[in-house]
Amino acid sequence: MKKILLLSIILLCFFQKHSFSQLNKIDSLLTLLKTDNLDTIKVQHLYNLSDESETVGNYEDGVIYGNKAIELADQIIKNSSKNDRIQKVAQKYKAKSYLNIGIIYKDQSDYTQALNNFLSSLKIMQDISDKKGIAYSLNNIASIYKYIGDIPTALKNYFASLKLLEELKDNRGVAASYDNIGVIYWNQSNYTEALKNHSAALKIREKIGDKKGVAASLTNIGNVYGEIGNYSTAQKNFFASLKLYEEIGDRYTSSNPYQNIGIMYGKENKFDEALKYMLISLKIREEFQDQAGISNSCNNIGFIYFKQKKFKEAEAFENRAKEVANKIGRKLYLENAYFFLTKIDSAKGDYKGAFENHKLYILYHDSLDNEETRKKTIQSQMNYEFGKKEAIANAEHKKELENQEAIAEEKSHKQKIVIVSVVIGLLFVLVFAGFVFRTLRITSKQKNIIELQKHIVEEHQKEIIDSITYAKRLQQAILPSDNEIYKYLPDSFILYKPKDIVAGDFYWMHISPNEDVVFIAAADSTGHGVPGAMVSVVCSNALNRAVNEFNLIDTGKILDKTRELVLETFAKSGEAIKDGMDISLLAINKTKNELQWSGANNSLWYIQNNELKEIKPDKQSIGQTENPEPFRTNTIEFKSGTQFYLFTDGYADQFGGSKGKKFKYKQLQEILIATSCLSLPDQKVSLLNSLNSWKGNLEQVDDITLIGIRI
Repeated sequence: MKKILLLSIILLCFFQKHSFSQLNKIDSLLTLLKTDNLDTIKVQHLYNLSDESETVGNYEDGVIYGNKAIELADQIIKNSSKNDRIQKVAQKYKAKSYLNIGIIYKDQSDYTQALNNFLSSLKIMQDISDKKGIAYSLNNIASIYKYIGDIPTALKNYFASLKLLEELKDNRGVAASYDNIGVIYWNQSNYTEALKNHSAALKIREKIGDKKGVAASLTNIGNVYGEIGNYSTAQKNFFASLKLYEEIGDRYTSSNPYQNIGIMYGKENKFDEALKYMLISLKIREEFQDQAGISNSCNNIGFIYFKQKKFKEAEAFENRAKEVANKIGRKLYLENAYFFLTKIDSAKGDYKGAFENHKLYILYHDSLDNEETRKKTIQSQMNYEFGKKEAIANAEHKKELENQEAIAEEKSHKQKIVIVSVVIGLLFVLVFAGFVFRTLRITSKQKNIIELQKHIVEEHQKEIIDSITYAKRLQQAILPSDNEIYKYLPDSFILYKPKDIVAGDFYWMHISPNEDVVFIAAADSTGHGVPGAMVSVVCSNALNRAVNEFNLIDTGKILDKTRELVLETFAKSGEAIKDGMDISLLAINKTKNELQWSGANNSLWYIQNNELKEIKPDKQSIGQTENPEPFRTNTIEFKSGTQFYLFTDGYADQFGGSKGKKFKYKQLQEILIATSCLSLPDQKVSLLNSLNSWKGNLEQVDDITLIGIRI
């Protein structure tokens, strides 16, 4: 976590094209857009407006101007079908506009939209055979894979871009590619390869006299040395970089080495020196209205003040970082701001504030870190776009193999003639040898059969596990999302630990149409694993029908209808199925300050004034029951700060401890009372630690669900 935060704080894009005159450039371009009549000129102005808007952080206008450029380019292409030169100009600016829109979405962490635009740009660049454009598109596609953590694919695209740029002898582009590859290796903690690539970039830039590029490479090299703890060498490179920026008069970009020098001093606990350089960096970024840079600087300055225990100053800078990041939609900087605000509030003893900021930190962390789904989405899009090219390559490869097979077959035919002649001469010897080795061949054959059977079993096992894993994704779809739970129950936790890949336990949530009543339940379906998961889907669907289709709001009647629907579903099989579920169902009416609760075999616990109280359930399940009775509806008037707990039997039934006995409900109650003064997330941590300590090396015996809510 620490390294990720350092990376997010230190890394800034060294190739942004900021200058104080860019707002004037936008005004000039708007004037030219009105006065110029030729569409081929207007499309260039629209692209430049999109580019300049992105540079100053005005992302909304950047997308608008980019889309207008694409629309105008399409009109030009349609109306000039016989003029190849005009067509190519329009296509080029259409591709560049897609590329710029993609960069805007990438800056806002919307990687799916970014990739869509980069792929559109790549396709057009390929159609018009613009190798330089192809290289830049591949470079940006690689950056998306870097952000989602698919490093092999990121490097594959970076190297493809590098190869094209080397063919074009585009030394500036080659150097930039080496630096990009170096940053990848740096993120992977492969510092040897990182230095190798950054040094290669530095050598090229020194050779072509690119002082600004040299400064950027020196900064990157400094970052690597800083990460491995060689602060003196890191500072040497940062100061050399700063000197070059000042020589060429690039005041804006000099903010980067100022920032990094401050960070190195911070790592050495030289806080006064750190603040000195960080405040200079912030001042420069304010001069140039670099909103992203301002947010980043405030994050770093706030952290230094935190280290000095100057919490008031730290909080002021982190709040500013948060406000600016929120304004420009930078989720990464918001995540950092909320992380440090949580630490500041905790250090001040403001645990409520720490909890609120921690929830927001988790929200943005999860938003940025939910890589598995995004990775698969992006990879499927990549496969779709490159599918045709891959199909052609595969067809050519297949044809080549067929030709090779034909040649091999002809050669084999000639060899067979020779072999037959030799075989006839050696037949007598072979018969004798065959008799000797017959037993060995039988043994070998049996071994092969066993190996084949083993392979078949392993394949079947893999297919079964893959199917169950997919079933897990389907089952998770019936569970309410964390965002939905925290939206309506912000002070809560869900402790959910299936025994197997899929579970019989599930939790359920429903919000009334006018959002005044929140229903939440912890349910335990018959069994666990695949059978339990199938029952859980039936039961969850019955709960949804009870409230959505039959519009029930009374908890007892909801359980009555749910039981009726579950039995009706199982009756369709024509067999006597006794499966069902136990459930604890709570309805919270915040308008009336009133709760309703009903339970099937599972109790409700709640804590008021450090005293745990229990409401007993009806001793009947949702399913086939002898002498069924209507479920009772219990009404509770609650006080602010009351904590409610809904649970299944998995936690209490877990075997463990020194004697391998059950945990039991009494011990669980004692933990809840002892930790009731803690925040709900801390209670969850305490419950997990207690469970793991009790269980030790023993197997988990059942699915576990425990929900805590503070009203």
